[in-house]
Amino acid sequence: MNYLSKNIKYIRVLKGVSQEQLAEDLKVSRSRISSYEDKRASPPIDFLINLSAYINISMDILIKKKLDTLEL
Repeated sequence: MNYLSKNIKYIRVLKGVSQEQLAEDLKVSRSRISSYEDKRASPPIDFLINLSAYINISMDILIKKKLDTLEL
């Protein structure tokens, strides 16, 4: 199962940042963050690489695991 959209929002909330701040940190637009969280778009691989580095987890975990059930 793919948990990516929920995990993007979970990471943002966990870090205590807005969509705007996460977008700025990852060098994308706020509307892109919103579209990823709402499953209106799928993020490209470079975004996934940057997001994985941002939270220091593997892309495999980012995509396949429900992060709100893990200890980060």
